[in-house]
Amino acid sequence: MRSVRVLILALFAALVAPMSAHADEDPVARDTRALISDVIAIPHDISPVHTDMARKLYAERQGASLWRTDRGWRDKAVMAQNVLANAGKEGLRPGDYAAGLRALPPANAPARQLAEADVLLSVALLRYIADIRNGRRRPYEIDPELQITPAFTDPLETLREGLKAPDFAAWLRGLAPSTRGYTQLRDALARMRLLAGTGVWPKLPDGPKLEKGQQAPAIVTLRRQLTLLGDLHGGLPSNDQFDAALDLAVKAFQARHGLDVDGVAGRDTRRALNLGPAERVKQIILNMERLRWLDDDFGPRYVLVNIASFELIAVNQNKIVLRSPVVVGREYRRTPIFSDQIINLVLSPSWTPPPRLAKLDVLPKVKANPAYLRQQGFRVFDGWRADARELNPDTINWRAVTPDNLRFRFRQDPGPLSALGGVRFSLTNSFGIYLHDTPHKELFGKHSRAFSSGCIRVAKAAELALFALDNDVNWPAARLADAMISAKTGVVKLSSPLPVHIIYRTAWVDGAGALQFRDDIYGRDALLRNALKLDAPE
Repeated sequence: MRSVRVLILALFAALVAPMSAHADEDPVARDTRALISDVIAIPHDISPVHTDMARKLYAERQGASLWRTDRGWRDKAVMAQNVLANAGKEGLRPGDYAAGLRALPPANAPARQLAEADVLLSVALLRYIADIRNGRRRPYEIDPELQITPAFTDPLETLREGLKAPDFAAWLRGLAPSTRGYTQLRDALARMRLLAGTGVWPKLPDGPKLEKGQQAPAIVTLRRQLTLLGDLHGGLPSNDQFDAALDLAVKAFQARHGLDVDGVAGRDTRRALNLGPAERVKQIILNMERLRWLDDDFGPRYVLVNIASFELIAVNQNKIVLRSPVVVGREYRRTPIFSDQIINLVLSPSWTPPPRLAKLDVLPKVKANPAYLRQQGFRVFDGWRADARELNPDTINWRAVTPDNLRFRFRQDPGPLSALGGVRFSLTNSFGIYLHDTPHKELFGKHSRAFSSGCIRVAKAAELALFALDNDVNWPAARLADAMISAKTGVVKLSSPLPVHIIYRTAWVDGAGALQFRDDIYGRDALLRNALKLDAPE
């Protein structure tokens, strides 16, 4: 009888317990579960991807609040909102996180309002984490020539870890890239925004070029522009004389913009001056976005080529040990963006134009001048097999040869005429892109150097080869120099592959602290600008 009584009591307790739990349940947690399960719709235009992440986060917590206690909102909620409100400082759009920036309701607000505010703040912060760490768009979504795959930060896992951080404010600040290049651009963005907010940008009118010794009303405008930009210091703003100080200021501006440094305010210099700070703000934002795609640390030794500035640098232990002008691909044969490794040096290389270049470049020159092949040191082979028979080019009816029926293989032997010069730096990519020397040194004197078929010609090829060899005792400078002019091709395998990063950067701060800009030679700024909707209203 007693056992029956115990069983009845146990059944009664089991029935009553859920009712009591339900009665005591936090109504905010209940409404949060309803929100994340779509029982209650969230009336905001927010990212579905990051909403799904928030659902997982709250499901793990059975709907418990992330940002508030029974006494009110945690300090972390205010910190998170402050970061979202200042997203513009990072080149992001605060409007993208507006759902999390609503005024936090008071502690006695209806449960539905509290639950919604909590969830929306989480969704907004998850999106911010994704944007600041990964970039707003993946490179390949914007341009198929951006052949890089950035590391991916999981926003959900990152937020989980952040909520455990002993110093949440410091963790929030640490979400942005911490590289010197990024922080310098962030500071430059703030300064350029201030300048853009000072009023209508003064523009130089069309007219003849302005240079030292002249006097003209337009020179007053030129002075004002350069003073605002920080290239001209002192002097009377109303001075209409083109004096020595103004000449130096124009040259400083030209150097910062990759223009011919001649001190003459001609067409290209006027165009760059008239672009104005509002446009430069957007250019800086684009390049901050690009930095989010790159590793924070490239390692102790690497080579970096910036296509837009036509420059290569070699870095050893965080110090630039070599700078070299480069020639990059023409606009219709653009050099892609990618990371790779130099695995060997081919000294005194021969050059076999690939089929596409043989058809598009070599054949038209041969048809226009039958002596071209001999003049340029090319040999002709009957096909692409290794054992193909060599032919006398004078016996071929080149008039009958077309790009469609071209079966011949051309090969340029080592020597002073070789298109690859004295050394080729072999990479591993599938694009057929590599770095190399060139006999056409005169091209490095031009400020715009997009002349190649996609490969990268290096002005200081011998110096780069020595850097790649990394003080190999078997390859002193004298031996390398001899091997680069030898009639015999040699291959030197590097003891350690040398990382190479091909990038496209049109705005950065240099080692002297000067803000540099370059033209968008391939239209990649325009593509990214459209993808990020920089011209859309906030």
